[in-house]
Amino acid sequence: MKNFKIVAFTLIMALLLSTTSAFACTAVYVGKDVSADGSTILARSEDQGTGAYNKMFKVVERVENVPGRTIDDVNGFSYKLPDTTFKYTIVPDSTTCGDGPYFGACTNEYGLSISATVSASPKENVLEVDPYVEGSLRESILPGVVASTAKTAKEGVKLLANLVETYGSEEGNIVMLADQKEAWVFEVYSGHLWAAKKMPTDKVAVFGNQFMIQDLDTTDKENVMFHKDLFTTADKNGWTTKIDGKVNLAATFGEPREDYSNMRTWIGHRLLAPSSVGDYQTDTYYPFFYNPDKKVSALDVMDVLRNRYEGTKYDASLPENKDLRVIGVERQSQIHVIQVKDNYPAEISALQWLAFGNSEHSVFLPNFSGIQDTYKAYQVDGDDPNYDGAYWKFKRICALAEQNRPFYGQGVRDYWKNYEEALYKDMTKAEKKMITLYEKSPKEAKDYVTKLHMDIAEKACKDADDLYDELLFFIMDRNGRTAKKLGGPFVASSMEEK
Repeated sequence: MKNFKIVAFTLIMALLLSTTSAFACTAVYVGKDVSADGSTILARSEDQGTGAYNKMFKVVERVENVPGRTIDDVNGFSYKLPDTTFKYTIVPDSTTCGDGPYFGACTNEYGLSISATVSASPKENVLEVDPYVEGSLRESILPGVVASTAKTAKEGVKLLANLVETYGSEEGNIVMLADQKEAWVFEVYSGHLWAAKKMPTDKVAVFGNQFMIQDLDTTDKENVMFHKDLFTTADKNGWTTKIDGKVNLAATFGEPREDYSNMRTWIGHRLLAPSSVGDYQTDTYYPFFYNPDKKVSALDVMDVLRNRYEGTKYDASLPENKDLRVIGVERQSQIHVIQVKDNYPAEISALQWLAFGNSEHSVFLPNFSGIQDTYKAYQVDGDDPNYDGAYWKFKRICALAEQNRPFYGQGVRDYWKNYEEALYKDMTKAEKKMITLYEKSPKEAKDYVTKLHMDIAEKACKDADDLYDELLFFIMDRNGRTAKKLGGPFVASSMEEK
């Protein structure tokens, strides 16, 4: 027994060391004029430094006239809240993870949606002049501060600007915000320097962990904002970099392009607009925004967030590409696709699709932003496996499927793909009912979307349990035999019911 414990401890430590890395994410934006249903889409994959990292999904209630409250981070930063704060949804870490709440993706009662953040790093000489501020604003609480106190995307940008300039930032971050009128991107380059830009309604964007704002029309006060010393600081220190005759902020402040992030930016362009991008080149500053070749749906965005360079020479299934950083990485924890719709009531302004685990072998489930509570499986806390929790239910399927993607994973992917497509069709009917109910009674509409969320989540959790049992049996029954002899990949027998 003693020898077994030593072996087990050694294995656990090796696994911990092998999975440790910096947090990283991939983001997608789709303007309302080029989306399939006229919605503005904000989407992001939250990737952790380890493969098992519990996430939850909750509603934070509106608070009226209660002074003295704060939002606190574990680094010591505390933000004093106004007496009245707004209702909003969050996708936080479990409370035992130890690095703060990490609200992740928020939708509030005034129609503001936030995805925060994509981490990015500046050049070293930028931090020598304006270093990060220890114990200041971080991704951990940033989206919650905005969602609880801002009513519009532009108001959220102004709030972030004030926070960064007043308290400083401990990290480089990229934030996306959208309401029913407009969408903005906000970039934090250093301790206090930042820039923001309204995102075009007729363009799309996909990007990895790198700053993306390039040219900025400083005369356009309606559509751009920036720190008053942003350009003068760059000029004074010799950082200013021009591309095609224009100051390029990404090149001026950001780290040089490298494969880890830039290849994800390129593949996103290749997936959504193959006609306007060529072969991958490491040093290229790919455009932030571009026209897609066709209208983009939420289902298309889900596929982008699963991508592993399939169909290219960088396909991650090839042995020589096993170390490439893909979008659909195994250490994803939560992945969200938020559709902000102009025709919805403001307090139910968004349809958020949420997947737990790895998007490659998990499922995106829809939630209208007006929900009053979340399904019990989304509220299971703790960082030890608990299969009553939604995260663990979906993550364990991913862990099995990815032991042999062609043989175990294909059936899982097909099963969930059919599942999502059916839900996508169902939501077109559900949104019409929600709008009709809201015109009659806002409370009835909120009751409806809450029950709808509960029903969908409960069924999906049960189906996930059944799928896991079938997949595990399939693997055990065929342990030691080859795929060639067995004649095909796993397919869930319950799929026909869907």
